[in-house]
Amino acid sequence: MTRSILITLAASAVAAPVLAFPVDGRYIDGPDCDNHGPQFAIDELGTGPLFPDDELISAVATITDLSACTMTDDPTVANQLIRMTNLSGRDLSNLFYVADPQTTFSNVDGFATTNLVPSPDDFLTAAFRIDAEGSNRNLIFESISADGVFQAGETWQFIVQDFGNLLGLGAASLGSLDFAGGSFGEQLSAASIVQFEIPAPSAAALFGLAGLTAARRRRA
Repeated sequence: MTRSILITLAASAVAAPVLAFPVDGRYIDGPDCDNHGPQFAIDELGTGPLFPDDELISAVATITDLSACTMTDDPTVANQLIRMTNLSGRDLSNLFYVADPQTTFSNVDGFATTNLVPSPDDFLTAAFRIDAEGSNRNLIFESISADGVFQAGETWQFIVQDFGNLLGLGAASLGSLDFAGGSFGEQLSAASIVQFEIPAPSAAALFGLAGLTAARRRRA
């Protein structure tokens, strides 16, 4: 059952609590910036009415001269600085910025898909982990503690490098449910904030081969 169907069913149940819904999908490394290993999606954060209270964030974007992954930065294209505040009431970590299909940026760590096991012709979109480590040092400010944990009530500022969107949406447009090729309500969104987790070693080996094949097809 897809996330959008779950949301619809939950909205129809008046007495049901408004709680986060899990997401399916995964992340695989690409050739640029940083490597994080294969990971599974477990949650999505977003702005606007489609998201329950414990998945809510606020976000605004401005232009910045700062770079995140300097080796891939095009100086002729403007970078975006997103200011994002955690309204969910939960502490979260290992968050990724994942493009919707119409969005591009250059500080790419890898690719994401809503399918748990990508098929050879699966559609993947660019993604990066929001952090201050490695070559892609996009996270430049944490308002509570500089520990990579997006604490309840905390504000982060991070760079989306060489951002572009075919629909003219901004980098802080984060209103669609689900992510990558499975986004529901893309007119509200240029990207998604997705929480991933590292799978057990046996699962990582199993899905790593399928992910590598899909990534090669995506880059072709």
